[in-house]
Amino acid sequence: MAGSEPRTAGRSAGGSSSSSSSRNELWRLLTEYFTPRRDCGVTLPSGPCGRIHVKDKRVQIIVERREYLHSSVCSDKDCETTAEKVFYKHPEKRRAFLEDGIFRGQPNPALVAKIQKAFTDLVDEFASTVKPGKAENTEDLPVLYELCSQRSCDELIYLLEFGKIGALDRFTKEEYEKVMHSYSGSQAIGHHMSFFMHYIVHFFIGTKLLLYNNVEKAPKLKWMYDHAYGGQTFLPYQRKNLRLWMKDLDVTTEMCKAAFRCIYLYVYWRRKFEPDYNIETDDSLKLGNEEGIWLRCFQPG
Repeated sequence: MAGSEPRTAGRSAGGSSSSSSSRNELWRLLTEYFTPRRDCGVTLPSGPCGRIHVKDKRVQIIVERREYLHSSVCSDKDCETTAEKVFYKHPEKRRAFLEDGIFRGQPNPALVAKIQKAFTDLVDEFASTVKPGKAENTEDLPVLYELCSQRSCDELIYLLEFGKIGALDRFTKEEYEKVMHSYSGSQAIGHHMSFFMHYIVHFFIGTKLLLYNNVEKAPKLKWMYDHAYGGQTFLPYQRKNLRLWMKDLDVTTEMCKAAFRCIYLYVYWRRKFEPDYNIETDDSLKLGNEEGIWLRCFQPG
């Protein structure tokens, strides 16, 4: 059932149970977004009362023509108009979550803003508690499952995936600049790390949302997860587990943990070299635009 406790309720998205409440709020908001109301509603001026403010002829005509709005009019002449609100004829009627096997939502700037903030707050919480690592021996790490042409990026992604903080801390400013200015030579791929992080973020959000809603028949991942095209679109070592995605829930949960660890360590790493880094303006962590959210790797075609 949509919005029920996830099958992985006892597991942490990032390895800690301290932010369970904030995580559930994120998945709840996302579930609300992807189960839009069946009618688009009408946007009208409102205030602290949450009711309709009939301030001009246009609003008056709209209300007069819709009987279901009559009981929602504010009668307090001194109530200040502070915002706009969407009023629905049947607010309880929603589309089924993943009704046609595709994540679909309706433009809702206010809800999108809440979701984006909930996500960045969650990432920020974990990134802010990362402690500088000690020198480590990385010789026992698994062999990369895939290699791309950008070797400096490969090394960074490798360390992010396995949470090797000590090795991350040994990067120099020069090495940082090299990675962050690495391009794969294609306009479709663009900036290597942004391209990689974009897909990891969308994979994490989409997969955790499916688990939260107990989806039995998950949509297919977009085909570019099977290819790199000069830029990685998935965690190198975890790529081999994609065949078990949403089939083996333990494996799927571990993939989510690895993806989320990669996300917040990426933020931690950027902050080390960029004092003015702002997580809220990092396009790599955007879930869509101001109007809507789209999970690219789950799109059809």
